Amino acid sequence: MTTPRLLCSEINETNRLTNLPLNRSVTLGITLSTDSVNISPVIDIQNGVIIYQRSRLNKPILDYVKDGRSNLTSGDPHASVYISNQVDLKNPATSLKVLIASVKDASADFRVLYQLIRPDGTDTELKYNLFPGFDNLTDTDGDGFGDQVIDSSKNSGKPDSFVSPSLSGEFKEYQFSVDNLEEFTGYKIKIVMSGTNEAKSPVFKDLRTIALA
Repeated sequence: MTTPRLLCSEINETNRLTNLPLNRSVTLGITLSTDSVNISPVIDIQNGVIIYQRSRLNKPILDYVKDGRSNLTSGDPHASVYISNQVDLKNPATSLKVLIASVKDASADFRVLYQLIRPDGTDTELKYNLFPGFDNLTDTDGDGFGDQVIDSSKNSGKPDSFVSPSLSGEFKEYQFSVDNLEEFTGYKIKIVMSGTNEAKSPVFKDLRTIALA
C-alpha cells in the first residue's frame, strides 16, 4: 500500500462499507489456473491466515540541532528507534564511520547517533551524539564527502554527503563519519526514523561500522 489503511470493526463494516463486497474491510482476490486437466490448485481456507503489520512512524523533532531529546539514553520521542549492541574494541580508536544502505522516501528521514565508551569511563550511561552531517562538514580532500567539522554544536545526524530520495525499492548508500574524537574503547550506534507516511517508512540493510585509531 502507498498510504496507511485502517481495518474496521464488524459494526463499522456493516454500517459504513456498503459499497464494498460483503461489506468487508478486507477482501482477498485469488486467481487459480492450471495447465493440466487432471491437476488443479487447492486452497486450505480452514487454516488460511492473513498477517497484518504496520511501521510505527512519527515526526516528533523538526530541528535536531536545537532539540536534544534523541541524544538522551531514555525518553526518545521517536516511535521507531534502532540501537545496536555495544561494540568493544581491543585497541582504542579516535574516529568512527557508519555505512548503511537504505530505501528512503521523500516523506521520510532518519538520523544516526553514536555513544562512546571511554577507557576511564564508568558504568553510567552516556548520552548519544549526532554525526556531524554534510551541512556541518567541509570537504578538504576532494572525495565528495565532508571530513572537517565546522561546528560540533551544530551536528545534525545527517550523512557525510547529500543523498536524494529513493525511487520505489531503490537502496542507496549512506555514509556517516566523525574524526578527531577522544580515545574510546567501545561504542553503540543509534538510528532514529521519522516520517509522515507509515506506508513509506525507511528500509535498511548492510549496516557496517568502522572504528579507526
